[in-house]
Amino acid sequence: MGIVFDDEFPEFKTCNGRHVNGDTVTAPVLMWVAAIDLLMSRLKATGLAPYICGISGAAQQHGSVYWRQQGVETNKQLDPRVSLRQQFASAFAVLESPIWEDSSTSEQCRSLEQSAGGACELARITGSTAFERFTGPQIAKIKETQPHVWSQVSRISLVSSFVASLLIGDIAPIDCSDASGTNLYDIQCGRWSQELCGSIDPHLVQLLGERVVMANEVVGQLSSYYTERYNIPQCPVVAFTGDNPSAFAGFESMFAAGRSAAVVSLGTSDTVLFPLEQYPYSLNTSSVAMQHLDGHVLRHPTDRNLYIAMLCYKNGSLARDWVREHSLGSASTWADFSNAADTEPMAPRAFGFYYLSTEILPRAKGIYRFEQHKNGSIVCPNGTRYQPVTVFSTSNQGDSHWSDARAIIESQFMSMCVDYAHKEMGAMTGIAITGGASSNPTLQQAVSDILGVPVFATAIHTTKGVDIRAPAMPAYGGAIRALDQHMKLTAT
Repeated sequence: MGIVFDDEFPEFKTCNGRHVNGDTVTAPVLMWVAAIDLLMSRLKATGLAPYICGISGAAQQHGSVYWRQQGVETNKQLDPRVSLRQQFASAFAVLESPIWEDSSTSEQCRSLEQSAGGACELARITGSTAFERFTGPQIAKIKETQPHVWSQVSRISLVSSFVASLLIGDIAPIDCSDASGTNLYDIQCGRWSQELCGSIDPHLVQLLGERVVMANEVVGQLSSYYTERYNIPQCPVVAFTGDNPSAFAGFESMFAAGRSAAVVSLGTSDTVLFPLEQYPYSLNTSSVAMQHLDGHVLRHPTDRNLYIAMLCYKNGSLARDWVREHSLGSASTWADFSNAADTEPMAPRAFGFYYLSTEILPRAKGIYRFEQHKNGSIVCPNGTRYQPVTVFSTSNQGDSHWSDARAIIESQFMSMCVDYAHKEMGAMTGIAITGGASSNPTLQQAVSDILGVPVFATAIHTTKGVDIRAPAMPAYGGAIRALDQHMKLTAT
């Protein structure tokens, strides 16, 4: 059951659920509010509402919602006869919530790093250097550029805790994993950094809420608004978290107790998530991890003793699609791409890098191809020489264009392997693969070959057989957390 914001709420005039104005990207908070009512009404229509015994979920990371005191009070006394959108019409100080795609806060990022004592120290404290999309810089920008708006802010929620707040009729605490995406949370201490929060506003910890919870903790009971309006039984609401940590927890639930695997999501962008037993950043600035501060480290959503590393690659399936179209023709199919990529490895004879938009890991943009050549101007540490080329001169298939298909998947997955080693010294034990491209057998095999581990793909049983694709894993992770709490409560 899904809701397409552009189709269901055309009055907000969004494109893919958001508004884009240059580097500023926002989403209407009242659109999210209206979507909750619409989702619940559709749930009621299915006849399944009376069977619900617990609720949890996930939302996009980094986005933030700014409550006025009037909104906080309204949320505590909702009238089931009136829609949420009507009741919350004047509830928020900021009507356009900044979201993860926003990149307008470079100035605030530099200020936050300076307050921490440098980028390395900010990463040591919060798990990440300053990123424009992170919540801390977004909060700082609103305070600096909209002081009249900031004076009305009574509480701040992340999008995940905001949805939970609507469900329990009170301000829900932020969970530790989503807090890790703010540049404000002291990951090792498990609390907001007073120094970093204070550098933005002396009352920021209170605005965020001092209590930070694990993502499997109950944060309240379902508000009577939903029990009376939609016939959902009163039930516990478990903390909501970010989409990536929730998906990771969902995958972990599929493995035997004590075992885990890295998760590779192959979508529009590619993401790698893997557990860490030790926090990788320390005062030892010469360590491998401190020399490579790319990516992010988050608190594990459900295990107090673990962390999660998250590596994000902007040029994922869109770059693979560009290679397919430009090297094989606009009429080519993904089967053609798979045939072209299913060759003997090119590395170390040749490499190709395809950064259509500025990449996150590494910070680069452009199309680059290199081949071994005895007179090459680029010399690797082992003495091998390479020269840049416009097109690959050789290929096992005899077609220079086909090499691009193999080259992009080799470079993408080898990059993941290298970046993994910067955060975790232990070997990978396995990979759970998900995302739109995860059903491609050639990509599955390439991931296994290049990273050197078994690859697992989730499957859904249908009337037509087994469909190798993942369910909506962030939502699945939330359902598993709600189920776990339900099982604990019914067992006592």
